[in-house]
Amino acid sequence: MQGEQRVGDWLCICDYSGFKCWASETVKTWNGYRVLKRFAGEETQRHPQDLVRGKPDNQGVPWARPEPTDTFLSPGDVTPDDL
Repeated sequence: MQGEQRVGDWLCICDYSGFKCWASETVKTWNGYRVLKRFAGEETQRHPQDLVRGKPDNQGVPWARPEPTDTFLSPGDVTPDDL
């Protein structure tokens, strides 16, 4: 590899192993790393749960009423006989 030359190719470092290699021997992973093809297995693949998107959840009520006005009691409005 030291004295070898390839037209249109260049040396680079594998982001996974740190080995010096030719750029044509690497592949780009989902997160932008350049790794040797022999290391591009399942550990460099994106997890399927990363692509899951939640469904919208409408939490509004189907119907509602306005809150009634407050009714305050004065002293003497309620007696023990009322209970």
